[in-house]
This record gives sequence, C-alpha cells and structure tokens, in this order.
Amino acid sequence: MGKMNSFQGSIASAIVRVFAAGVRALPLKAALCLGRGIGDMVCAVGTRQRRLVWGHLKTAFGKTRSATELRAIMRGFYRCYGQSIIELARLPLIARHGYTACVDVEGREHVDAAMKKGKGCIFLSIHAGNWELANMIGSMCGYPYNMVANDLNNINQVAEFINGLRRSAGCHIIHPGIGGREIIRRLKHNEIVTLVADQGGADGFMVPFFGRQASMSTGAVRIALKYDVPIILVNIHRTSAGRHHLTALPFDLKSTTNTEEDIKDNQRRMMHQFEVWVNAHPQEYVWFYKTWKYDKTRTVLILDDGRVGHLRQSQSAARAYTAVAVERGLSVFIETVKVEFRRDPAANLFPLFFLYGGSFLGNLYRFISPETSQALARLRPDVVISCGARNAAVNAFVARENGARSVAILRPAMVSFKFFDLVILPQHDVKKSRVPAHVVVTKGAPNLMDKAYLDDNVKALLLRYQHLRHNIRAKIAVLIGGDTKGSAMPEKQVRLVLRQVKSAAMEFGFDILVSTSRRTAPAVEQTVARELTGYPRTALLIIANKANVPEAVGGILGLADMVVVSGESISMISEACTSGKKVIAFSVKASGDSKHAFFCEKLAAQGHILYTSPSGVAAAINSIIRNKMTTKPLDDNDILKVAMRRIIH
Repeated sequence: MGKMNSFQGSIASAIVRVFAAGVRALPLKAALCLGRGIGDMVCAVGTRQRRLVWGHLKTAFGKTRSATELRAIMRGFYRCYGQSIIELARLPLIARHGYTACVDVEGREHVDAAMKKGKGCIFLSIHAGNWELANMIGSMCGYPYNMVANDLNNINQVAEFINGLRRSAGCHIIHPGIGGREIIRRLKHNEIVTLVADQGGADGFMVPFFGRQASMSTGAVRIALKYDVPIILVNIHRTSAGRHHLTALPFDLKSTTNTEEDIKDNQRRMMHQFEVWVNAHPQEYVWFYKTWKYDKTRTVLILDDGRVGHLRQSQSAARAYTAVAVERGLSVFIETVKVEFRRDPAANLFPLFFLYGGSFLGNLYRFISPETSQALARLRPDVVISCGARNAAVNAFVARENGARSVAILRPAMVSFKFFDLVILPQHDVKKSRVPAHVVVTKGAPNLMDKAYLDDNVKALLLRYQHLRHNIRAKIAVLIGGDTKGSAMPEKQVRLVLRQVKSAAMEFGFDILVSTSRRTAPAVEQTVARELTGYPRTALLIIANKANVPEAVGGILGLADMVVVSGESISMISEACTSGKKVIAFSVKASGDSKHAFFCEKLAAQGHILYTSPSGVAAAINSIIRNKMTTKPLDDNDILKVAMRRIIH
C-alpha cells in the first residue's frame, strides 16, 4: 500500500488528536479502563493478529505453561497494550506531574554512576511494558535524553504528532535516516540514548530467545565497545492501576581483542536477562512483533489418526519437506500428536461445526480429549500434515490457528481443498481430469521406503530375529492387509494365495517372510497361522495384532527378492513398489467399483506391479522367476519435493 496523501494524513492525524485530547480529559482510572476495553475489543475482533500473538506465546511458553495460562497471558497482553496507548496520549500530563507520580525507579544510582563517566549512556530495552514511560525517565532524572523513532508507515502526520507527545516529556527524537551519526554525537555530549534490542531484521544477530533463534540488533553493543559507552538494561512493568516499576540494571560489557566474539557473548547475556524479565511478566511483551521471523528452524506437526499406513504417508511428506528445508539451510523438528476425540461422534461432527458453526461452535478444543488439547497447545508448528479424512478438519483448524502451512494427504472428504496450502492425492483418488494448482498427484501413496530406511529396518529385524542373519536363500515376502470400505478378504482367497506361494517356494528354493496388518481379521490371521506355522519354508511369520514389530514391513521388504501383497492395501502396495522389489498384487472381493482395484490396475498399466486374481499368483511368480515379466520401481520423491518447495518459507 502506498503512502497516504496529505488529505488522508490530515484526517488520520485529526482523529488521533481528538482521541488523545479526550483521553487526557478523563480521570486516570476511567482512561485506563477505556484502554483495557480497547484491548479486549481488539483481542475479540483482530482474528489474524490474535493468531499471531497466540503462535508467539506458544513458541515462548508452549512447553512450560498450560493452554489456560497462555489464554490468560494473551488477554492480559491486549489489556496492557490498550493501557499503554492511553498512557502515550497522557504523556504531557505525566510530564507535568513528574514521573514519581506513576513510576517507581529501581537502580537510579546506576544511571547517575554511568553519567558521571562523561561518555554518555545507552539505555537498552526490548518492546516490553510501557517503554514510552521508560523513555522519559532519563530526562526526568535531569539528563538530556534521546530516542530513535521510526515513522509510522504511510501516516507521517500521525507519527509527527506522537513524536510531539514524546518531546513534551523531554525526549529528543533522532530520526533513523541520520541515526548512527547522531547517536554517537549525542553520546559524546554525555547524553542518554535509548535503543531497542529486539528488532534486528534481516541483518540482525541470531540469538536464542525462549528456545528459538531470534534476530536482535547489535547496534548498542557495537557502539558501546567502540566508544567505551556504558549500557544500562531497562525494563518496566505494571504493578497496579496507573503505576509501573522500572528497573535500571548496569550491564557488564565484556571487551577483549576479539570484537565479533565479544558482540556474540554480550548479546547472548543481555538477551538472557531480557528473557528472565519477560518470563516474570509475560503479558507485558509486545507479542505481535515477528520476533522469530528469521529463525532457521521449522517445526512440522504430524496429526496421527491411529492408522499406521496414514502415519507413514504423513512421515513421508515430512521427510520430503525436511529434504527441501535442508537445501535452504533450515533445520526441521518433527512432532507427532495422536488426535483423540472426546467421543466417537465428535470426529464426524467437528468438520460440520468447523465449516458452518463459526469460531465458537467450531472450536476444536470442544471436541478433542484434554490430552490432545494440551499436546497441541504446547506446539507452534510451521507446517501441519495429516493423512485421511478423519483429521482433515483438525489440520485446517490447527494450521489456521498457528499461521502454519497445511498439507493434506488423500481426499479430505467434507473439507474443501481450498482450506489447505497443499493436497497430495495418489492417482486413484483423483476424480477429475483437472485439479487445482495446489493439488499434487502421485502414482502411489507417499511412503518411507528408500535405501536408508530399508537398511535400518533390516538391521532392526535381524537384531530381533537373529535366526535370519545366516539365511542366504532367496525370499518371497507376503504382506496381508484386511477388510476395508468396499473390499473384503475372504479366508478362502488367502488360503489359495498362501498355498500357491508355498508351492512356488518349494519348487524354486525360496523362503517365505510373512506379515499381516492390524486390520487383518482374526479369521484370516488364523488361516495364515494354520498354513504357515511349522512349514519348513516359513522363515518369518508376524501376526501384527499379536506382535508389535515396528520394523516388520520395512525389514521384510529389505530382505525379500519378490513381494506378494493383497490388493486392498494401497499403503503396502505403494511401499512394496517403492522398495524396488518385484511386486505381485492379488485382487480381493469388492462391492461395486473399487478404488483399490482401480489403483492396482493403474500401477499394472504403468509397469510397477503384476496384478492378478488370487488363483493367478502361482503363474505370476513363475513369470517373474523365469524373467518373462518384470516390474519397475515406483518413485514419487521428486514429485513430493517439488510440491514442498511451493510451501516452504
């Protein structure tokens, strides 16, 4: 937006002047009550800004304070800020009555001692408390006092009025265009100059601030080191209605022959002190400043719906994001929260309330368990990833609340694509020939099966089942899924497949590695156990619902030469194809048009699998062993990385 023209600027200035005059006409208690009311109103209607404040509070205190405490801090912040606006308008009155009427000063003797050195003094603060009052303390202590004041964007007439209020309190204004030279000149005249440390911008020094790197200005430290100027750290906070406590703390400036290291050390120590002060009075800090804008870390939040296949797909997307982030010099932390609803209907009701119930009825925390609420409250993610329909609305809510990018995998059911920054759809889930620009189509379901993952899982599997270490025979893997919506797996089909695998293993000298899934029906598990337990070619049999083996699928795929997998498991088929092994998928009984069958037919047409009926498994194995047919690996990693480059920031 361009600058206001003179007429617009005059109108804005007139409104501010009338408001300030009205505030000065009110009794102090009434004026401060008005300020708190303004704060409450802004908190209620300023949705976008409130999300920013909430996100910053979670960054600072998410792991140490509860969601209830954070909401109280947020409300307190808006009320304090509203009162600070009122007190800015009343600066001429405060100057007339003297600062002792509203501010108790601790450390006045340190200011006097610093000024006796005759080199001037730097007051260094951050944007906490009513720093306008902190600024005027120097002049009211009897010393020439200066502050660097940036013009308000687009409203220079308003900025000039505010600077006039500051001058009425005895403060000289230094404009940033001549800031450096004028600051040094004023210090050489033994005057006080106030500077702020917490707005370093793109060129600032990155220093830890509440656990994340924040850009801080080094100007004060550089000047102090070069000209031997004392620094006083200044903090101000409210003690009661209309009264404040200001602390002036001398800073022990470290100075050696290594200037750059001195700057780093001094900067870290002073920011630690400011962090202590903010911790003590968190509602006083101005939380809508983008303090961590230049931080080089990113947090990815995975929302787990309890389905292992969905979790693996989300982890794959997070891995792609991490790879892209590392290319850009960023560090990534991945957090996983299992989303549990208060009761089963809540999972279905929340999307409706989210879409049509407004911010009150559609508040996520009314629907999820206290444990999930607390887990989400402690995190401020930069990216939110979920897979499947169950957590799609949760993803959209959490991303919006934190100002994060949202990534949905698979079709998000009732929630429109427009609520997400990126949607990843396997080709079987695409219903239209054209998709929106932020929708990315992959051949299979995203998964973790790269060489490193396979190697790690093989090592873990061999450690758990040491009899496999010396087994050098070729191996056929059999991965059995379970009933899904639209597809069922009869026992007789599984029995037919297993007997063909056993026959092929005996004929060609293969061993068999088998794992069921947690979706596998008990009757099918019993069939698998009856067919393979004690069979001489069975090298490994894992019943997932009886043995928790996280490395089962990855380890088996890493060891196998060929894979036979049930056709209803999109995740397992995708993992098998991505592992680089030769893959046979057998069809399962479907009711009507099955997306699982469509998925398998697509991959077969693209050469990634052999797709056959249960009775054709033996022929498919024979064709692969005799090199009559082959399959090619599936790799969607590059597609995912390109997609992640669109949302990284």
